[in-house]
Amino acid sequence: MTLALCGHPVVDGIAVGQTHIIRRNELNIGEYRIEAAGVEPEIERLRNALAAAIRHLEEMATRIRQSAGQSAEDIIRTHIAMLADQSLAETASQHIREQLCNAEWALQLCLEEWLYKLNRINDPYIRSRGEDAVQVVQLTQEILTEEPTEPLTGLPDRLGQTLVIASELTPGELATLHERGVAGLITEHGSPHSHTAILARSLGIPTVMGVHHGQSLIRENEQLILDGLYGIVFASPEESILRHYLQKQAKSDRFIRSLEEVRELPSESIDKVPVRLMANAERKEDLEFAIRSGAEGVGLYRTEFLFLKGLPPGEEAQYAQYRQALEATGNLPLVIRTLDLGADKGADLLDFQSLRSIPNPALGLRAVRLCLREMELFKTQLKAILRTSAHGPVSCLIPMLTSASEVRAVRALLEEARQELLAAGHPFDPEMPLGGMIEVPAAALALEALSRELDFLSIGTNDLIQYALATDRVDEQVAHLYDPQHPGIVQLLLHIFRSTESLGIPLSVCGELAGDRRFTRLLLALGLREFSMQPRSLLEVKQVITGTSVALARESLDEWLRNPAHGEESTLLNFLDRAQTRHNHP
Repeated sequence: MTLALCGHPVVDGIAVGQTHIIRRNELNIGEYRIEAAGVEPEIERLRNALAAAIRHLEEMATRIRQSAGQSAEDIIRTHIAMLADQSLAETASQHIREQLCNAEWALQLCLEEWLYKLNRINDPYIRSRGEDAVQVVQLTQEILTEEPTEPLTGLPDRLGQTLVIASELTPGELATLHERGVAGLITEHGSPHSHTAILARSLGIPTVMGVHHGQSLIRENEQLILDGLYGIVFASPEESILRHYLQKQAKSDRFIRSLEEVRELPSESIDKVPVRLMANAERKEDLEFAIRSGAEGVGLYRTEFLFLKGLPPGEEAQYAQYRQALEATGNLPLVIRTLDLGADKGADLLDFQSLRSIPNPALGLRAVRLCLREMELFKTQLKAILRTSAHGPVSCLIPMLTSASEVRAVRALLEEARQELLAAGHPFDPEMPLGGMIEVPAAALALEALSRELDFLSIGTNDLIQYALATDRVDEQVAHLYDPQHPGIVQLLLHIFRSTESLGIPLSVCGELAGDRRFTRLLLALGLREFSMQPRSLLEVKQVITGTSVALARESLDEWLRNPAHGEESTLLNFLDRAQTRHNHP
């Protein structure tokens, strides 16, 4: 009998094969008291273990680069950086001194403090960094206890058509599985935003995470089907299900090949309307993947990850990071978004008193509002961005603007930053463009005032839609109300596109809608000519663009808006798609 299990879809694709279960030995961390005379030897033992863990990861990074590429190595080096950060060793050493406890337990206390802070954060990507914390701490604890968990012991050299099930996997373990040709991955735990998930996407391994009790419900060598698009795993599938998925697998393979066919094509519609495809990024591997996929630049470079260690990075550290990002793009346009944190999104790590006990953080002190309160922190970031602009086409993007007065305040700080850089002898582009994100409905209705102060605009559809619909898209109780096809949302977007066109100010979309191929034709019909999206979506969106007549899409949208009865027949997206199908295949 077929058993169907559900989890989180992480990497699209169909995998069919036999099960191999990887079991991890449980690491038992106990607390024991040490004598005062043993404090310094225990701290030395801790530091030796951290150094050994770093050496282990260095060896793994070197080996993995050969088989899994630069992106895999960069992720392992993120773990190395976490272990090498002196704050970890110093905090653990302080626990040893104050509590007279063993090094293993001191690290456990550090981990619990780390996770407590991260788990309070609303942003899923930032929260998922807790998995990295667990992995690096447990590696060090294994060295201290001399009890390696050895999850890959006995793994065959070649996995062939094998689907691996594990409780969870580190990026290093995943890279080893890739070396041996694993067909698909299933984990009981893990976040779609974790570094393991990011690496799985980079390597193109169909993956489903969060399949609870998968190891106990599925047997070794049992036949499995993994559907990475919907996050479903079938164990011992019936013949009809197996036949259906083998056909889907063949179709999926054809779709992937068809994406490769559009890679070298110009990014333009059937009726020769050029469309600029940009990428959203925050890691070096995002940037490199984006350029390989044909991105014409980076339309949104997130900077929040630099602020996650609790102490805001200085000007030099930020400048080095931004310049590295510019170099990774080959000096293509780079739009750097300033700090987008708040009480709902990780700023508690910065320990700002102004963010304590905010009753409604999504509507509170966040993004540009926070930056204009913490002016020295903001000016430091602006100076780093300005210095980067001396080396290539860099723009600065301000999130969550509401009024023109906020832009004027930002420009005043920018001028202060320029004067300080001139005094210090640092070069910069004096004409660096300044843009703003349209995420607040009031800003969408005040475009004329904003356009007088800004050089370009970018729509953040995620927040704009949830604010306009008064719907938290991550709240399971109301998430079904988050509908980008809502007539009010379509009219709001249409107003933004037509207003910016008449005002002559460049406009892009950098929210999730830009990377969802289902909405590509709608955005083209509305007037969008610059998309910025997650790198993995670039070719899919490009394929839709090359198969779309923009003129017909616009006509179809106008017809839909003139006749509300169409909504009783089908969704707006289906209406637009059917019109294109009839046009392309009369």
